[in-house]
Amino acid sequence: MRGKTWMYGAIITAGLACQGGGAAWAADDTAYPSRPVRMLIGQAPGGAVDTLARMTAEALGSRLGQPVVVESRPGAGGMLAAGTLARAEPDGHTLGFLDVGAIAVAPLLQKSVPYDPDRDFTFLGTAARIPLVMVAHPSLDASTPAELTRDSQARPDTLNYASAGVGSPPHMAFEAYKYAAQAPIRHIAYRGGAPALADVVAGHVQLTFIDTNLGSQYVRDGRVKAIGVATRNRSPLLPDVPTFAESGITDFDFAPWVGVVGPAGLPVAVVDRVSSALAEVVADPAFVERVQALGFEPFPGDARTFAALASRERDEYRTLIQEQRITLEE
Repeated sequence: MRGKTWMYGAIITAGLACQGGGAAWAADDTAYPSRPVRMLIGQAPGGAVDTLARMTAEALGSRLGQPVVVESRPGAGGMLAAGTLARAEPDGHTLGFLDVGAIAVAPLLQKSVPYDPDRDFTFLGTAARIPLVMVAHPSLDASTPAELTRDSQARPDTLNYASAGVGSPPHMAFEAYKYAAQAPIRHIAYRGGAPALADVVAGHVQLTFIDTNLGSQYVRDGRVKAIGVATRNRSPLLPDVPTFAESGITDFDFAPWVGVVGPAGLPVAVVDRVSSALAEVVADPAFVERVQALGFEPFPGDARTFAALASRERDEYRTLIQEQRITLEE
């Protein structure tokens, strides 16, 4: 399977009819929501995803006519929040702002998963993607993905990269690059992105992936150098940095996504109401501007589109995990 490329989080055709969530009856649309809606997230307060969730919740609440209150349930790669959502009453008053890790990665790595992504959720719509950039300590000889591939193949297992932990977006992005480029680079897992990046800046580890917003700041300061952006097109934050596709890894597109999810069995009217409101939020120029200021990309997609995306990416991650022999014991 040498040379296979990866397209995680790539935009797929929007505009498909909304899924019904398996509900056998339709609620009175005018009665929903009848009280504040809580939105579960799997990240701790204060981070970029938490900020995005609160922005989305505020805008969604204004369209639904009830407050949408973000509730953090960090832990287990987002599985605590996802497990709580799966057990919630399917009336639309508990939603989740879940990422690709909780839906498509953690269920493939964890031995005990308290939910089945296909059975226990109603996918309502995507909100944003988080573009990533590979960065390196300035002392690294390579300055592009092509040069990194060449150097790693010339000196197998002498280069290393840091990640925020097994199954984290930086880990999976780097393994996707290694698989596509056949680049023998060693993985060093950390407990979080901050210590991983700190050791790259200090020169203890040579490479990592981080979001482009943070990456652009560190590149400007000279603390790291950018090797390549993981999206199809160059980043407006790093316009001089090549894409992986420009370096020969065709269609490499790796940007973790987040979206709004409900428990299984949501009434059709609730699915339609939330999906329509979310679509309005993601299309709002003010929301787009705020999302881009965080370094994210608006990522519109309706209920059925989101469900198809989640299913497809679980299949792609399953292949990557098997081919790269990724386990939690790394």
